[in-house]
Amino acid sequence: MASIAIPSVLPGCLRERSFAYLMVGQASSIIGDAISMIALPFAILAMGGSVGQVGLVLAARAVPNALFLLVGGVWADRLPRRLVMLASDLVRGVLMLLVFGALVTGVGGFWILVVLMALYGVGEAFFRPALSGVIPQTVSPARLQEAYGLLATTPALGIAVGGAIGGLLVALISPAGAIAFDAATFGVSAICLWRMQTRGEPAPWRNRDFRGDLKEGWEAFSSRSWLVVVVIGEVLYAVFVMPSIYAVGPAIADTELGGSSAWAAIISGFGVGFLVGGLTAMRLRPHRPLVLSYILCIPFAGFFLLLALAPAIWILVGGAIMAGAVISISGTLLETTITREVHQDLRSRVGSFRTLGSVAMLPVGMALVGPITGWIGTTGAVLLGFVAVLVNVAIVLGTPSVRRLTATYSVEGAEPPAADPVAGPAETPA
Repeated sequence: MASIAIPSVLPGCLRERSFAYLMVGQASSIIGDAISMIALPFAILAMGGSVGQVGLVLAARAVPNALFLLVGGVWADRLPRRLVMLASDLVRGVLMLLVFGALVTGVGGFWILVVLMALYGVGEAFFRPALSGVIPQTVSPARLQEAYGLLATTPALGIAVGGAIGGLLVALISPAGAIAFDAATFGVSAICLWRMQTRGEPAPWRNRDFRGDLKEGWEAFSSRSWLVVVVIGEVLYAVFVMPSIYAVGPAIADTELGGSSAWAAIISGFGVGFLVGGLTAMRLRPHRPLVLSYILCIPFAGFFLLLALAPAIWILVGGAIMAGAVISISGTLLETTITREVHQDLRSRVGSFRTLGSVAMLPVGMALVGPITGWIGTTGAVLLGFVAVLVNVAIVLGTPSVRRLTATYSVEGAEPPAADPVAGPAETPA
């Protein structure tokens, strides 16, 4: 394989070739995701669809994701995670090409989008657990938080660049053209994964008991009370917060802010915030990372107040920058904590249980967004998201094990203490 000269001025994690490939692949994929999340709602609205139908298409993606997520977690702990991710990228790229074809030809109408996005959700169910386990296999332990912080900036590139491209493609060409661009980004990600190398691959999967593997993953997840309560809070996000952003937000932009270009500007503001937050998180070393992570969610709630008021677009963009920054820092601290506290052989299964609650409830939230907006309007639905964020913060910070969990930071080149495969390291008393 040809060597890659990586400048020494770059962050240390990028001087590790495998992580550099992962970074480029994820940046490409997130650009595509941002484009499709703008294009797909406007494609449905252009077909004469409603906010409720936008929610149903997004729910169609989430239902099989939830059904197959635990299966994906088990197999990602059995097989080389890089290959699981590669297969998922190829499948999802083909599916987005089929979505493009359906929009261009008009074949199948609304329901073919539901079917294709359901198949997309199956592919995604295998990718996400594999990603949660593969990151520590691409970077040295001392650079782990730096790596997560840098990965947290990829939404900045993805949302800012993808949001701008998506808005332009929707406005100047069509939502279908934007979807075709998204399909191409999966090809870029797949090439990066093909070139990437990982260490510490799972033990051979032959003759392993699926139910036993699943049980072991459940025990590793449920024994960590701080992680269980984090998932409970994420369920609230799935039901009330995410629909407010992805389904109600475009509708508000369409009726009160000038259409897709305004929503693209807001999404790009989130991207700038993710960049600022990710770069900041690379250097943070908090003693109690989960406490800081959830305190930072409080300013995020303010964005929903702004969206409900629908003020001048520049105010909303400023609020999106603030929200993106604090969520980026919060997410980096949370993901780094989970990786440190969970043994590498269990990370994909624990990750799948961690993700299952929010993924399983996202279809509920998307299905409810139509009735909720019909009952209390788009403004009321956004305010419901505001309340859900604050309730999430209160639940998590009110849990003693969250406040007791502390972090130690290894020096470069040093291996951290190995976590117990099930229980993990003991929590430090407050």
